[in-house]
Amino acid sequence: MRLAGRIARALAWRARPPAIARCSIALLLVVAPGPAGPFDIPLFATPAVAAAHGHARLVYAPSPFGIAVTPDGRSSYDVQVTADGLPKPSTLGAYTTYVAWSVTPDLKAWHRLGSIGNGTTTVGRAEENKFLLVITAESSPTATHAGPTVLHGTSPSGWLQSFLSHPLFRGMVQ
Repeated sequence: MRLAGRIARALAWRARPPAIARCSIALLLVVAPGPAGPFDIPLFATPAVAAAHGHARLVYAPSPFGIAVTPDGRSSYDVQVTADGLPKPSTLGAYTTYVAWSVTPDLKAWHRLGSIGNGTTTVGRAEENKFLLVITAESSPTATHAGPTVLHGTSPSGWLQSFLSHPLFRGMVQ
């Protein structure tokens, strides 16, 4: 009797209108945890290290108030970088380490987050609303940005960038 009830419920589910079934499935996809989420940054390799790959996760920085913010109200996140397939930095030249950077979208300000390697590392705190995450090979962990980029990604708030106001799309560039 129990098995018959389960079969009847399963058949009733299949008999629902397609719109309801699609809605239920979409809700499950949004709610179900997965490897990627709104605080994840996929990292893409450059040709210099084509076999490398990784991702970063923005984790709320510790705060006595629940969510950490800067004095001017921007969210503050600890950045956890997971990388795999990175060769020894010396294979790219006179480099000894990989360094993670938080970079403004216009590439004017580079903020060193910390050294990384293969595996998962919490490198530092990102306090920009929109930023690029760039991994470079450097001669030392404290060097200024000078080495080649090996991995790069865009913060989730950068995904919402609208290019409608860009001169190229407004017909102002010839």
